[in-house]
Amino acid sequence: MLVVTSNWALGDGTLVPAAAAWHGTLSSAIHRAALRAGIRSDGSYRPIDRLDLVLAGDTFDWLLSAEWQSGLKPWHGTAAARETAARVARRSIQSARRLLGPVIHWARQGLPVPAAARGRPGRAQVSIPVGVTLLAGDRDSAVNDYVGGRHDRQPVTVGSRWDDGRVTIRHGHELDPACRPANGRPPARDRPPTLAESVAVDLVGRFAASAKPILAGASRLVRSLAAVGPIGIPAVMAAHVSGVDGKGVAEIWRHSVDAWWHEARRSVPTCEVEFDAVDAIAGWLTNACVDEGGIPSGLDRLRPQPPRGSPGLVLGHLSDAGKGSSVVCLGPNCNAGEPPVPQLVACLEAEGWPRWQSILPADHRAAVVAIRAEEPSAAHGSRIVDAA
Repeated sequence: MLVVTSNWALGDGTLVPAAAAWHGTLSSAIHRAALRAGIRSDGSYRPIDRLDLVLAGDTFDWLLSAEWQSGLKPWHGTAAARETAARVARRSIQSARRLLGPVIHWARQGLPVPAAARGRPGRAQVSIPVGVTLLAGDRDSAVNDYVGGRHDRQPVTVGSRWDDGRVTIRHGHELDPACRPANGRPPARDRPPTLAESVAVDLVGRFAASAKPILAGASRLVRSLAAVGPIGIPAVMAAHVSGVDGKGVAEIWRHSVDAWWHEARRSVPTCEVEFDAVDAIAGWLTNACVDEGGIPSGLDRLRPQPPRGSPGLVLGHLSDAGKGSSVVCLGPNCNAGEPPVPQLVACLEAEGWPRWQSILPADHRAAVVAIRAEEPSAAHGSRIVDAA
């Protein structure tokens, strides 16, 4: 059994709480799904052979931190910046242990499930082997430096891609123009920020720091802004302001955008759009609280474009951009103004064409995962599976 999730965005707790209360549903949802998967198509029960859990990127958010609201930035190459990055990472990993503790325990001891007794769950238990893989995302790109190294005793495999020959999983942020460096290479330190990094640190982070002592419930809004990235910000802001007395929110937001514009002129972000577009982006984001409708001309190139691929390709970074394609996209369900809920899906077929199903509780599900075979074939034809 294969379970994939992404975008948990567990932070260091300095701007928003390190984790949301509902994050605790992760381990219970996986355990229930493993028990249900033991019920076979003929109604008999047989425990699954193995569980592979893939955390497909952005498990941590090392950009949204008060540590970066000084002169230091994650993309700086100084010793002070490196020390700060390590402090942010260690603090978020420490905060995540309560949530990820059950998963780590399973990786060491196995997942307990009922043994089979005459085709039914029996009283005895067996331990199912569990493999845990942590993939790097755009907000925790240096995860390999802090998890899974020779000095880390956690039973976790860390990498950039998971592949068993049938299913390929990666975060997929390289397909997002806002996350792509100008030279196309993986981001390094002592460089210009990507647009996504610039907005996360110098806009959303600044807004969070300004709003935290003034606005009740600011953490929910900040989580949503961080989850959707530059393209989704206007809709989230407009929905929030329309639902509350948003005068104070709008004023803080406009000051934050203005400060971001000045910073972006000094340290010009890189992305697909030519950066005489900083003015257009800043103007668009300034008016985000009223969401005047639609992305400005030319900036639509910032929309992620997932590739066509096999039904076994899973991308953690993207969301509804993948609807109707043959790519499974797991971006967070982020209804405007509401905290994001990462998707949690399981592959329910051991052989042949992968069939995916959301295993989150019903009130956390959203119809953002859709899979379609590209070409009809005699074997399985063209079909759509709505996994939410």
